[in-house]
Amino acid sequence: MKKSRKTVLAIPIIVIVLILGYASIMGIQIGINSPSLEFPIREEDRVTRLSAYYTPDWGEVGVYHNGIDLVISNNVTIISPVRGTIISYSEKINPYAGNVLFKIAIAINLVWEVHLVLEPGFKDGTNNSIQSSLIDAPIGKQLSVGDELGTLLVSDSYPHLHYMLLYLGSDVCAYNHSSVTAKSVFEDIALSSNSSIFFSHPELNPLLAPIGLMLISGIVTYIVIAIIIFKKN
Repeated sequence: MKKSRKTVLAIPIIVIVLILGYASIMGIQIGINSPSLEFPIREEDRVTRLSAYYTPDWGEVGVYHNGIDLVISNNVTIISPVRGTIISYSEKINPYAGNVLFKIAIAINLVWEVHLVLEPGFKDGTNNSIQSSLIDAPIGKQLSVGDELGTLLVSDSYPHLHYMLLYLGSDVCAYNHSSVTAKSVFEDIALSSNSSIFFSHPELNPLLAPIGLMLISGIVTYIVIAIIIFKKN
């Protein structure tokens, strides 16, 4: 029974060590501070308009746009808007439009991530292969603000960067967590193109975010198991 008690008491320590160990190996900052994002495209003048965060009925009824689309008029250089670590890179078909999505996920710290989804709009293999070859996003790469991640190619099919910020696994508005300089860029584009940066949206409750719910479920489960074991003793 004493062994069971020790095991229960050791579980939180093991979990914390695993989380901190993973963060250390990947070079992820140990912290939870809110970021101050810079603009993710070097050639700001080639962004012609925006598709707003939280646009309702995006793709289908009842779905809200989970990022800001930066629509381009010519090839642009995608840069890191923040210091962080690349934790994943993927290429998959957009279920709504049929084009390929080239997604770079950057961990800022333990609770914040930026997702940069390059969408040139191509549906043919040749152009998508070219687009893929122009992206440099190896997993584990340490990034500073302004580091180049690749070139987003232009097409006639709504070429854009889908720009997402996530907190505890849930999307939030990237504009609201941008630097003064980056906000100014967003505002200039919105004004000149008569487009919106975001629609009215509710503030995220961290407890209802996916990772928040997982943490709560884990803590409750741990407490219940601990109570059962200690009562038996």
